[in-house]
Amino acid sequence: MSIELAKQFHAAHVEPLIGTPVGASEAEVRKLERELQLRLPQSYRDYLLWMGKDQNGILRGSDWFIYSVSSNKEVLVDMLEEDGIEYSVKQSHVVFFSHQGYMPAWFDADSASEDPPCWILNGDPTAVRPTGNFSTALLDEIRRGYEGLKLIRDNPRLAASLGFR
Repeated sequence: MSIELAKQFHAAHVEPLIGTPVGASEAEVRKLERELQLRLPQSYRDYLLWMGKDQNGILRGSDWFIYSVSSNKEVLVDMLEEDGIEYSVKQSHVVFFSHQGYMPAWFDADSASEDPPCWILNGDPTAVRPTGNFSTALLDEIRRGYEGLKLIRDNPRLAASLGFR
């Protein structure tokens, strides 16, 4: 599965409210791959190229962006240590998401899948749980963000204060 469903949902519902997302360049994605010393799965590469620098878009307030990958991995390592969870973080784990210093989500770039399965540390501090493939996690997050946007849209004063048009 690719991120096409996320792109279609975003185009139909989100873009009319906040515009098109800002993606990273191919050069920036290749640079990240060199820094991580691994090849990123196609679904994640496609996401980064599409909205990997869109910190003022639908995913604002969370660290989904190309510049967040290293700090997100630190969040995962710190949370596992603080919570006493025995889980082996591998060099090939890409922590694509965290929210305000917690809830890290990641995939293993060594997975044979171009749309890898993901895990999240959320809620139960003793459990690492699966959260579906990357494309599913992305679509779910965009849908949640859209529900919030609808509330903002219906309150023009709130929308203006948050910088939405």
